[in-house]
Amino acid sequence: MGQLVANTNSYAQQQLLGPEKEWQRSWQPVTAQDLYLWLAIQIHMGLIGVPPERYWMKDGVYLPKDGLPPAAYLGKTCFQEICHFFHVSPYNSPTETPEGLPGWHSKVEIVLEQL
Repeated sequence: MGQLVANTNSYAQQQLLGPEKEWQRSWQPVTAQDLYLWLAIQIHMGLIGVPPERYWMKDGVYLPKDGLPPAAYLGKTCFQEICHFFHVSPYNSPTETPEGLPGWHSKVEIVLEQL
């Protein structure tokens, strides 16, 4: 999780160096807890089949069993910002290997060879 936090924050920092954008004013570096909550909300939305724009509605249709709205855990703006900046790999990692394969391909081959 620490690597995901570092990669996400690094990518966000690089993207925020450009011209100011609407979401730029509220970006705060994410923590591991933020990403755990973001991931839990992603899973919950997938399980109940709710699009992100409807998940934060105040009508209570999508409240979890504890009765607290999603915003009690992670605000809609924060959720959207993490969606925008979430990065699994380091921002500056190559997208292709010299052989033209995706950058993650060589790491998968190494793991498979070890099995």
